[in-house]
Amino acid sequence: MATNPIDRIATMLSSDAPDKRIAAAVVLGELKAKTPGVVRGLAAALSDDNFAVQRHVLDALARIGADKTVGDVMPLLASRDAGVRAAAAEALVSVGESIVPRLQARLGDAGHDERMALESVLARLGGKEAFGALLSGLQHAGEEEASKAAVAMRQQARVADARQRKSYLAQLERVLAEQDKKSEPNTAAVKAAIKMLGYLEDERALPTLLKYGSSKKQPGPIRQEALIALRFAQKNAKPDAKLLGALVSAAESDDRTLAQTALITLTSIDLPARLAGRLDPLITHPDLERARFIIDMLSHRKTEDSAALLVQVMSEQEMRRAKLAAQALRERRDAAPLLADALAGARDPERVRLLASALRPFANELKPAQRKKLLDAAIARLASGERGIEALFEVAREANPKAASETLRDLYGTLVKKRDHTRALSVLRLMCRTEGAGPEDRYQLGARLLGLSHLDTNAAARRSDESLQIFERLIREGYDVASALRRDRSIELDALYYVGFHFIEEDHPLGEELLKMVADKGGRKKIGKMAKNKLELAGAA
Repeated sequence: MATNPIDRIATMLSSDAPDKRIAAAVVLGELKAKTPGVVRGLAAALSDDNFAVQRHVLDALARIGADKTVGDVMPLLASRDAGVRAAAAEALVSVGESIVPRLQARLGDAGHDERMALESVLARLGGKEAFGALLSGLQHAGEEEASKAAVAMRQQARVADARQRKSYLAQLERVLAEQDKKSEPNTAAVKAAIKMLGYLEDERALPTLLKYGSSKKQPGPIRQEALIALRFAQKNAKPDAKLLGALVSAAESDDRTLAQTALITLTSIDLPARLAGRLDPLITHPDLERARFIIDMLSHRKTEDSAALLVQVMSEQEMRRAKLAAQALRERRDAAPLLADALAGARDPERVRLLASALRPFANELKPAQRKKLLDAAIARLASGERGIEALFEVAREANPKAASETLRDLYGTLVKKRDHTRALSVLRLMCRTEGAGPEDRYQLGARLLGLSHLDTNAAARRSDESLQIFERLIREGYDVASALRRDRSIELDALYYVGFHFIEEDHPLGEELLKMVADKGGRKKIGKMAKNKLELAGAA
């Protein structure tokens, strides 16, 4: 008969009622009772066919230490109940590293569930011997078992100190070296070892991971695992040309899964400015989606080198990629100076328009020197008669409205003196769209367009005549069009008749004034008689 409260509680472990057995286990675990009677009672209770009882008994043993019940606990690693397997693993962890040899010995004959439970215990024990045993078990593990063993080791790697990490690294590299020597390596074991190398988050693992990630002799799944592990291993390291080269090479692969893994890994590294240019093979890759991925990656890097590379794509690559780069720079103010330089040197009209559209939102933020450079480029190319640069000038105008007007007015004067009327008209059109353009400038445009008009007095033709539209607008603004036309010696009588005809048809006094002037100057000539006739018809003779 039990003589003290602890022993009396222990006797409840053999009760017929499961609830009492569970309650006894819970209380003994809380009290951390270790008397021989308690230990024997808990060990005996492990043979209970009730999973809930087994789980609570194992929890109690984990609290008090299961070193004297290892033989009873070990079989439960193969239990049909996942909770029992987990609790058994917890109890065995409480024993410490002294249990490693027994765990390792059991690994060889363990079934699937038991093997994973054993590997979980070894991973959580975490010492050199336990880790060595875990790695030894990997040699013949299947895909799922090896992967779960690696994941189980991750938490241990996080809390390991520098010395432990160094030890783990050496052990993992030995496993990989042993697998390399085999004619048929265990792919699952190699992948798990590589995954663990990544979990160490130790830059000393980079050479090994780079070797596996870049080797074309390795199967795709192993290379892919190495590229994923690189994301963790290089966290505290500065990326170098070798790392970037390996990733770019993998990202060019015909194996799309491998390429996608490499691209995602690329996004995880802090790319130094001096290495940005090495992304060119991916930007120019025949697969547009890979270029799209890299361009999108660069759009999120708010650095000068990324902006420079995107502007280079806009300036040099075929238009589909150039448009992707333009989209990536949509909100990048830092790219404005680079875009201005590229726009000033662009020659292809479509490229000019694309660069101009990207720069326009930030044109007024350019420095004075950059604004002048843009305007000088636009004016020089206008003067040379180059076509398709209107977008360049529009951006230059927005960046420096006053200077654009003055410079264009000077160029217009020069072209008129040279009698280069076609280019003079193009420049005048641009000038009239600047803020500095006045009514005199717009009159000049109307007069030049009048000189090119067919002078068709048909109502429909007159409504679409741009010169007449300009004169109408000037009149509404209060400009004295009649005086300007009288002073303008470049306007022939037939053109004056045409303007007068239009305005008298519109019941505007300008029509009568101009037709009388034509009648006086034309005298007995046909044009003079036509003007008189029109006046008579209008009742204004």
